[in-house]
Parts: sequence; C-alpha cells; structure tokens
Amino acid sequence: MKIKKVALFGDSILKGVVLDDNNRYCFSKALDWERVENAFGVSIINKSRFGCEITKGQRIVNDFLLAGSDVDVAVLEYGGNDSDFAWGDVAASPFAVHRSRTGLVDFQQKLRTVVWQLQSKGIRVIMMSLPPLDAERYLDWISRGDEQRKDSIMSFLGDVSRIYRYQEIYSNAVTKIALENGCEFVDVRQEFLQSDSFRDLMCADGIHPNEKGQKVIIDAFLARYGDTALAKAN
Repeated sequence: MKIKKVALFGDSILKGVVLDDNNRYCFSKALDWERVENAFGVSIINKSRFGCEITKGQRIVNDFLLAGSDVDVAVLEYGGNDSDFAWGDVAASPFAVHRSRTGLVDFQQKLRTVVWQLQSKGIRVIMMSLPPLDAERYLDWISRGDEQRKDSIMSFLGDVSRIYRYQEIYSNAVTKIALENGCEFVDVRQEFLQSDSFRDLMCADGIHPNEKGQKVIIDAFLARYGDTALAKAN
C-alpha cells in the first residue's frame, strides 16, 4: 500500500519556529515540508503547536483520531518543553525543589500511550530524537539580561551543562520508546551533534534551530528514507 498522508505531531521545532532579527518568534519556510512532500509523493498535515508538551500533544492526537482523520504515517516530536523548568519560579527560589514541566515517568507513559493509540489504528509511527540545545545561550535567554536572575538560576543548576543533560534524558527516553515499540526512528540529534558548526545551526535562544538547522532536520528525514522509501509499504 502506498503511503499518501502523513501527520506531524510535535512542538515549535516541527512547526518551524525561529527568532527573527528583533528576537521575536516567527515561522520560517526553511523547514521545507513541501520538499518532503515532493520527494515522497505524500501529503503532510502539520498538527504541531508552539510550546506543546506531551499532555497537550496527547489531546491533539486524541482529537485527531476521534475526528476520523485519515493518515497513513504519524511523526512524533515531543520532549523539549516537557524537560524544561518554570524558570521564573527557579530564579525566585533557587534552593527549593523544582521539577520539570512533565516528570520523566509521566512523559514516558503518555508518549507510549500516544504511540499505542496511533499503532492501534494501523498508523505507522516515526519518532525523532530532539535537536540538542545550546546550554549557554539558553541560560542567557532565560536570564533576560538580568545578571542577578542568571546567578540565581545558576545556584539551582550547579553548572550550566545540567540544562543540556536534562534535555538529553528526555531525548534518550524518546529513542528507547521508539525501539520498544518498533517505531521507525530519525536521529536528528546526531546530525546536529556531528556538525562542525553546531552553534551556527541554532537561534539566539539556544533551543530553536535556525533556518540552517531546520534544513538539517529536513535533510535527516530525506537521508533516512531516500527519495521513495516513505511511500512504500513496510
């Protein structure tokens, strides 16, 4: 059976969000899903949402399935927002206990449920690892130019690399769930990490790939499947 329709479920990464020259978020066409559509001969529906965590993502998938939407393949990209912290609360009370927006166990359970829901409908599931973040840039971004706020956040972190490590835990969880459930997998993270100019692929906020980085994501999908493989049956 030839694949005709693909749905994207994720956050701002798959939505193509970047920072403009005024450090405002906007959408870029560099995340060129039309190029994928043309290469694979498929139609793509993008259900990704800015700031989306797995709890909201689960609702989006549920609504999509309840509406009887007809797709053959679903691409999942969640975890970046789930691994994040409420930095205002952290800055206000750096020595208190703070948890990520979605606890790791809860994240894994809900992501598994989403995978099972899609697979139970006969939908092929493709999962992707998270693009890595630039911890130093992200710290500057969440500090908002306030050195006192930055020092307070650092008191909580201990070292700036903790931001990177914690996000990587969630990316690794995605990889594990993909393997456990026989999902196809696109290792976007590896493509970023092996770049000789990783920072040149990221926006000033340290978490969103810029237009060069968005091209890396598209290239990773094209490299994983070639020009026609996605449109073929397993």
